[in-house]
Amino acid sequence: MGTIRARLGMALILCVTFLSFSPGKAKAATTQGSADVNANEIRLVPRVDERVELLSTVFRLAGNFEYNTSGLKLYTTDLESYFAPYKNHPAVEAAAKLAREREVGFDAVMAMAIYLSAPPDLAPIVPFSDQVPESRWGKDNAISFAGLLRDFYRDSNFHGFFVAHRELYDLAESRFSSLLDQLDFGWYKRFYGQAPAARFNLVLGLDNGPGNYGPKVVFPDGREELYAIIGSWTKDDAGRPTFDSHSGYLSTVIHEFNHSFVNEAVHERIKELGSAATVFKPVAEQMRQMAYANPETMVNESLVRGAVIIYFESHGSDPAQTRQRIRSEQASGLVWMDELCDLLRKYESDRRRYPTFKSFMPAVVDYYNSLAPRIDSKIAEFHEHCPHVVRVEPFPNHADNVDPEIKQLTIVFDRPLDAGRGYSINYGGEGQDHFAISGHPQFVSGNGAIALPVQLKPDWTYSFVLTGLSFGSPDGYPLESYEISFKTRKAK
Repeated sequence: MGTIRARLGMALILCVTFLSFSPGKAKAATTQGSADVNANEIRLVPRVDERVELLSTVFRLAGNFEYNTSGLKLYTTDLESYFAPYKNHPAVEAAAKLAREREVGFDAVMAMAIYLSAPPDLAPIVPFSDQVPESRWGKDNAISFAGLLRDFYRDSNFHGFFVAHRELYDLAESRFSSLLDQLDFGWYKRFYGQAPAARFNLVLGLDNGPGNYGPKVVFPDGREELYAIIGSWTKDDAGRPTFDSHSGYLSTVIHEFNHSFVNEAVHERIKELGSAATVFKPVAEQMRQMAYANPETMVNESLVRGAVIIYFESHGSDPAQTRQRIRSEQASGLVWMDELCDLLRKYESDRRRYPTFKSFMPAVVDYYNSLAPRIDSKIAEFHEHCPHVVRVEPFPNHADNVDPEIKQLTIVFDRPLDAGRGYSINYGGEGQDHFAISGHPQFVSGNGAIALPVQLKPDWTYSFVLTGLSFGSPDGYPLESYEISFKTRKAK
């Protein structure tokens, strides 16, 4: 989904941003990075993984839009030139068919990457089933595709392309390692009171654009390997990837590494968390939009996202920043995030009673038990505080006879917004060709409305969505998403 926005960090896992306007050391010994743990430190080593680049390349050639969003044009130009002769390879054709008929894309593609052994074997490291590597594949399709992928790897000499770009990969790994110097790894041991339960792998997906993914491998004995596959959406003047803490990379790593501690703690108590199903039901659609398909995943993500807020709070985040982070999570459907952060602060302040996060889990269970009977009222309370669009001028929303000579739309809200947060406007369902806005929006009427410059043509449909990604009230509540659609009349 495309977005115009201002003054906002990059979104996290699975959020892809196309348009943005603002007002104002590692060596490559292996193909994947991991977390090493000893008594003194936790260390993450980022790697470019050949399997990830291979899968993203095949699905780029297959036409999946999420794998055609990279801004690293020098790299993608090389990629498209090199692999142009293989656009009709059976692996690419199979990928296109799977995307079309089974919606194989986004995280399902990355799940296949991590469930395969290192090239050239590319064999399943866990037997494939209808749920492994991911349910959208299906067992027979996954087995067949893995064989075709091995053929593509050999036929195209993918390894030759990968080796030829080793200098770029080394640079990306080194720059991301420098970013990780800003991460306080000691916080994890202090906060969780123990080493991570699962192995953690940090992978840079250079062809993934702004798409970030968090798949995991679950072995038959219950062991887990967690992955943070971080895309690349910023670059230097030479077109090479850059990674800075202000563009969302650092918060993404903090988020994903929290899973190494949280997931097992939740899973051990999942039988006691039956009330989470009641909490999940009214927010299920929002959860599924974020690929959180069940109550256990929702609880994991709630705690992980709450822990990110606590991390920043303990590292100098001011109250306004903390409030904004909480409101953002509430807008995603986790409307109880304010209460959950209070609960995590209770844990943090009483470590004599709760030496580890696992020892605090009974309190988490009690919290979800208390939330379940009041979840509907909690949701209603949150939405009551959110700003709303009340009308569109100079014609009503969904009008079908709009004058194509109109040069400006005005969107009126039910209360003044915080202009300092900027604006966030997504493409509508029809995509970029039906996006009407042609300049920089301006807040008007004491910030109670926003004027949108538009350029229209006759007999054409337009649509776009105002979102709470940036739009929000001075007290931090995000705008309720609002889609605007209309059609212009035929030329006279």
